[in-house]
Amino acid sequence: MDSLRTIVYGDWQQAAQLIDYRTEWLSTVVVERATWDASAPEYLLGETVVAKPGYVWLRFWLLEEEVVVEKYFDDQGNALGYHVPICMPVQRRDDHLETVALTLALWITPNDRMTVLFEKRFEEAVAGGVIAPVEAEHAEFQIREFTTAIARSHFPPALVRNFAIDV
Repeated sequence: MDSLRTIVYGDWQQAAQLIDYRTEWLSTVVVERATWDASAPEYLLGETVVAKPGYVWLRFWLLEEEVVVEKYFDDQGNALGYHVPICMPVQRRDDHLETVALTLALWITPNDRMTVLFEKRFEEAVAGGVIAPVEAEHAEFQIREFTTAIARSHFPPALVRNFAIDV
């Protein structure tokens, strides 16, 4: 791993197999939505398939909290779970949003079972100097904060948790 991934608002528009891209700017939340086309390969997060033809991905940019939460739905509109990339704070310049993902992520099932993803990659990135000590400390702090909030049913926020789709 030579560099960290940057998550950019609108990048799903560029993905060849993500179609029907939509976006909505609310006062403190930006919501992106994209649907996987008929040629979509299967993709797993944890043990859950989150990408197949007709599956829908939502990305919530929570501007006040400076975090990103993704929510995944199957082709019938059933929620599959939440992906929370552990990131540096969201940077906003006018309508441009971006954040640097620090390799770690949380996978949260609809019944609030959580799994920390990519721990080995994170440790290798820290050891290799790809992730600076201050970034590693930030990532570890966020994991502690999110897991505590999830255990108390305070995260993801109600807007994300209750957001449903009609296919």
